[in-house]
Amino acid sequence: MLLGGAVQDIRVIQTETGGGFGGKEEYPSMIAAHACLLALKSGRPVKLLYDRGEDMVATTKRHPSTVRHRTGLTRDGKLTAMQVDVLMDGGAYCTLSPVVLSRGVIHAAGPYRCANTRIEGRVVMTNTPPNGAFRGFGAPQTQFATEVHMDRIAETLGIDPVTLRLRNALKPGDTTATGQKLGPDTSAIDVLREAVRRSGFKRKRTKLAGSGRGVGLALFYHGAGFTGSGEVMLGSRAGLETTPTGVRILVANTEIGQGTRTMLAQIVADGLGIAYEDVAVAQPDTAVVPDSGPTVASRTCMVVGGLLERCARRMSEQLNGASPAEHHVRRGRLHVEERYEAPPGRQWDDQTYRGDAYATYAWGCDVAEVEVDPVTHEVRVAKFTAVQEFGRPIHPAMAQGQIEGGSAQGLGWALLENVVMRDGAMANAQLTNYVIPTTLDTPPMDVVMLENHFAGGPFGAKGVGELPIDGPAPAVVNALRHAGLDVRAIPATPEALAAAPRLAPSRNGETAAAPPANGDAA
Repeated sequence: MLLGGAVQDIRVIQTETGGGFGGKEEYPSMIAAHACLLALKSGRPVKLLYDRGEDMVATTKRHPSTVRHRTGLTRDGKLTAMQVDVLMDGGAYCTLSPVVLSRGVIHAAGPYRCANTRIEGRVVMTNTPPNGAFRGFGAPQTQFATEVHMDRIAETLGIDPVTLRLRNALKPGDTTATGQKLGPDTSAIDVLREAVRRSGFKRKRTKLAGSGRGVGLALFYHGAGFTGSGEVMLGSRAGLETTPTGVRILVANTEIGQGTRTMLAQIVADGLGIAYEDVAVAQPDTAVVPDSGPTVASRTCMVVGGLLERCARRMSEQLNGASPAEHHVRRGRLHVEERYEAPPGRQWDDQTYRGDAYATYAWGCDVAEVEVDPVTHEVRVAKFTAVQEFGRPIHPAMAQGQIEGGSAQGLGWALLENVVMRDGAMANAQLTNYVIPTTLDTPPMDVVMLENHFAGGPFGAKGVGELPIDGPAPAVVNALRHAGLDVRAIPATPEALAAAPRLAPSRNGETAAAPPANGDAA
């Protein structure tokens, strides 16, 4: 589109790339466009590099957000009404703000059922570089607000925070805020109970009260794949072909450190009943592979992997008992291709924003135990428990790595990473003043992967890429509240905690809060 008719044929070859986390979803296309224009003008190959300072100053960041809640409940803590207002800072240009807002508002009610829900969202322009995709894509911001608010509701009503969540968590057959009826792979209750049991949450809640330490939890979920009719509009395709040594996978999805090449090869090997070593993965090359959509939105395993599982089963039928290599030698190349189709019965209305927002959801519950230095106000996360359900883990070790990495990233968002804008530019673009978690900041992590298979995913798998970042920040802030600090924004830096209001513990070990006037709302 940018080059118009100046270049007739464009070929893109994508090599293995470093971590994505949203930063490579759309902004690199702009940098590539600059390189293309320079190459066209100069008539020579062009390589364009941003150093760290240029990258931090120019590229997109997570949307800063303000989320407000008004919630109605019965006296025993059952949700009756939720009103949520979401305001996001889009920066100077639009980029992906509309779709970030979309996912944010869809997840804004959290993993809870409520018959009367009103969620409004907007993105406004400001004089900073544009904000864009970042792991979680709007859902971390809105679910942070929901989970922190749920602990405040529990205080107000004098209810244990676990009990409050158990009374309202989504179950199979319940409907979400968009009216989607959830299937049997709904696991909010399961992950909550396992996290509470595994972490000793209730015991520690009493033991740590008044000690300068605290323990908090967060319950969350994340839709896998593109929102609404997005996957249908993409119409992703995936292919599989025989080779003299086995088969070759043909997809456009890229390896960005998450293990895509390994995971997709496992799916095909299992689907064909052949050795993993007999599966090759083609380099993402627009002259070779079909368009299988972008490597984003927790979709690669569930959507593209699902297409490849179908390819493998279809190829297996056509091989008539021969191995792929044998068939290739005897009868030549066999190629099969599958295109995405919406699951039966799934409906979504883009105009009313009602219906099945996602094919399925992954579920998680995090528990964070924190210590606050009384002099420096520095926070140390002493232990972190992550219980997550995303169908079948295709490669358990890599899935655990995703959870550990995403959780550490979420802890950095909660406590350390503070973007300072000055005169429309990032003022702290160095590692000395933009602090990210190191191994010394990463607590011992207890990771539990529950399985509740999704029939529409390969061998029951869902997406796990974004889920782990939704829970750490609210779990930490709820732990800080249990430790006696009223934190309402992140990152909870020492400077912010020094200025935070102090809360007195009540006799039962919970922080004290005045009940509402009529006892029915919080």
